[in-house]
Amino acid sequence: MSEPESLATIEGVDEHVRRHSYDRLIMLSDGIFAIATTLAALDVRLPTRGGLIELIVAGRRSLLVYFLSFVIAGIFWISNRNLFARLRRVDLPLTILTLAMLCLIALIPAMIRTVYLESGGEARLSLYGLTMFACGLLNTLMWGYAAFRPGLMLPGVSRSEKWVRFAAAAALPLLFLPVLLIPPDRLATVMLPLAVLLVLLRRIVLPKWLRRAGLR
Repeated sequence: MSEPESLATIEGVDEHVRRHSYDRLIMLSDGIFAIATTLAALDVRLPTRGGLIELIVAGRRSLLVYFLSFVIAGIFWISNRNLFARLRRVDLPLTILTLAMLCLIALIPAMIRTVYLESGGEARLSLYGLTMFACGLLNTLMWGYAAFRPGLMLPGVSRSEKWVRFAAAAALPLLFLPVLLIPPDRLATVMLPLAVLLVLLRRIVLPKWLRRAGLR
C-alpha cells in the first residue's frame, strides 16, 4: 500500500509517478466525501426557541436528510477506503471510474434534499434512486476492475477475498433498485427485507459458495 508523499523520499521517476497518482486520487476521494457530508449538515434547519423535543420535531425533516446523506456517503466511503487499502497502484481506467463515482457522491446531499425537503412526487424519488444506483454501479465496476486487473492490487490479497469484496460492492446498487421500480408507498415494506437478504447472502451464502468452488 502506498504511503503519503514525502519530500525526503528518494526514488525513481516511475515509482514517484505511481505513488503520486495513488496519493492524489485517494486525497481527492476523501475530500469529496468530506464535502458531501459537510454540505448535508448545512441544510439542517432548527428553530431558535423551544425545548429539546420541540426542536427535534420541528427539524425532523432536515435532520432526516442529514442522517441519510451521512449514512449513504459513509457506506460508499467505507467501500472506497477498503478498495484503496488493497491497491498498490492506480491506472487511467480506475482513475476515470473513481472520478465518475465521486461526481455522483457530491450530489448525494442535493438529491436527498430534493426528495425530502421539496415537493415533486415520484419523479424526484426516481431521480434520486437512479443517481444512487449509478453510484453503486460505478463502485462495483471499480472493485471488479481493480480486483481482476493484474498488478493493481497487493499480492497478498487472495482470490477469494477479491470475489467476496466484489460481491459486496455489487450488492450496493441493488439496494437502490427498488426506488426505481417500486411505488413510494411500498418502499418501506420492500427495502428492509431486501437489506436483510443481501446481508445474509454476503455473510453466509457467498462464503459457502466460495469454499465449494475452491476459491477459498
